[in-house]
Amino acid sequence: MCDLSGTHAAGPAARSVLHRHSVRMEAHVAVRTDLSAASLGPLETVLETLNNCGPAAVSSVLAYWHIYRTQAQVQAVVRADDSDWGMSPIDLPAYARSLGMRALVGYGGSEKPVKLLIANGFPVIVSQYISSGDLIRHYRPIESYDNRTQTFVAADPYLGAGHRISYAEFNTIWTESDNRFQVIYPPSKQALLDRVLKAAGWNKRTTFQRAITWEERQMRDAAFNTPGTWIWYDGYADVAFDDAQLGRYRLAEQALVAARRQGVSPVLINWDQAEVNFLQHR
Repeated sequence: MCDLSGTHAAGPAARSVLHRHSVRMEAHVAVRTDLSAASLGPLETVLETLNNCGPAAVSSVLAYWHIYRTQAQVQAVVRADDSDWGMSPIDLPAYARSLGMRALVGYGGSEKPVKLLIANGFPVIVSQYISSGDLIRHYRPIESYDNRTQTFVAADPYLGAGHRISYAEFNTIWTESDNRFQVIYPPSKQALLDRVLKAAGWNKRTTFQRAITWEERQMRDAAFNTPGTWIWYDGYADVAFDDAQLGRYRLAEQALVAARRQGVSPVLINWDQAEVNFLQHR
């Protein structure tokens, strides 16, 4: 079930007026820049089934926005290929749009944007290792932070509710993914999100260019030639997604051709193609 705050009772013209009014209101909301502490939680903690931290994290964040999907319902869409590597974040923008939401798939994150996003009402999903001692790739939604205790708190799909991570460990276990993060949000909050990211010093063009460089470096590793490895599965698909975010649609299509030739999952390629098509024709 999906709570759209009563707008389901209004006709298309009324919804359009409400949306424009909401966007204007958000554009005038001041960005909170006090970074001492903030909390959105507790977020609903959705404990993952086997290898399902991504859909569990998405389910948790959707519930924050009063959109209720079980992790199984999310998994059926964003992990339709049942990959051993779990959910690819490039699935999220198209999936979010299907729910009337939007999703940012970001790279090059740091403490500051995570804190500013939380302080301004946006839960953040980060892609990290489970811990310094458990080097398994993992998605976790972050609900709060506190500079006094030097900790972030996650509604962790594996380690449970209220899981605390020191800033030092958080940064250490995040580098394995080039500091990837995802934000799911209503379209009415786009202007606020843009201003929060600007205040945090996060630049989309710079970070996606950096991400492509990072991915291409990973693709030069010997593991890229081994079918089924993480970089084999994600390499060309990630580059295609990032080129699309930069408006380089011809290069994105070329990367998708290479992914098809390589034998990457058609499910993943179709999600990528959907994002390229959407951005190219919006």
